[in-house]
Amino acid sequence: MKKPNVFVWILLSSSLLYTLGALALTQSLMIEGYARETPPGAPMSAAYLSLHNTGKQPLQLTAVELPGGVEGAVNLHTTERERGVNRMRPLEKLSIAAGEKLQMMPGGIHLMIHGVRLQAGDTLPLRLLFDDGSSLEVVVPIMGRDGLEKEHHHHHGGAG
Repeated sequence: MKKPNVFVWILLSSSLLYTLGALALTQSLMIEGYARETPPGAPMSAAYLSLHNTGKQPLQLTAVELPGGVEGAVNLHTTERERGVNRMRPLEKLSIAAGEKLQMMPGGIHLMIHGVRLQAGDTLPLRLLFDDGSSLEVVVPIMGRDGLEKEHHHHHGGAG
């Protein structure tokens, strides 16, 4: 009689747990956002996400990547005001408490996109990496300056 292969069972079990963990993550994190087109002559651009943790556990975003062989890099950043001057600082991670929303915005927390030219009307794929080893892929629209101004006026136009 053949003995069951314990290694295969452990591998299958851990794969199933990882898949269930990724599924739970996608069900507990609502994401919206956009990237700005790269300005003429600029080496980088930025993206802004809204991350709403609808789950019961805190989440730690540790990195963001450009998936699928896309050249370039993404870094987590924040802007801090120091002696009257705004300075960008890298972040190692972002914490999103259970039931809370983290809102990235110009002049605050954002994603710096290096080494890839972003064109308005295109989309940008992003892979979000979390401290538990899970990841989540999202696609955000790339907005031009005109589109951002229209969006801003649309949301604030009737407010007086």
